[in-house]
Amino acid sequence: MLNVVAAKIRESINETFKEAYVKESQEPSALRSSMDVIENSSLESVKVENETALNTNETVLGINETKVEQIEKNREDGANREEQAFEALKNEFPEEDGYKIEREQYLRDENGNIVKDPETGEARRMDFVVTKDGKVVKSIEVTSETAPKDAQIAKEERIRDAGGNFIKDRDTGQLVEIPKDVQTEVRRYP
Repeated sequence: MLNVVAAKIRESINETFKEAYVKESQEPSALRSSMDVIENSSLESVKVENETALNTNETVLGINETKVEQIEKNREDGANREEQAFEALKNEFPEEDGYKIEREQYLRDENGNIVKDPETGEARRMDFVVTKDGKVVKSIEVTSETAPKDAQIAKEERIRDAGGNFIKDRDTGQLVEIPKDVQTEVRRYP
């Protein structure tokens, strides 16, 4: 009889712990909110979250499908803006006049190492860098008409202050210095 009572008590305790765990895991916390922001910032994590939600909650699934669709649309819109910018740059800086348009270039130091922002630990990849005669003449950031770019430009300035003033020419492998007077121009497209 004592074994039956002990088993009932153990079962009751297990149920109490399960309920407390479920309740605690559903309550928002500062750490959980921060983690949610980080996790939801990439398409892959949203897809994983969708797979998990499929087994737990149909409402969340619908919300996450909307997030995935929005991320995909943003990615497509961004690629379209970059193509618009590339076409405009080819007209503005023609190859036959000696210009070269480099896409997606990391800021590097004088040894060719990618430099990271001392504040965020992140590298900076320039959308377009235009060179002529082995010298950078223009740096361009392409974005939407409404996206804020102040934080990204500030990150770039910190990286440049930390020595990230070079790009690598993809054809020659040579480093090309970005002069101090060349600041990134933000070009906005619909």
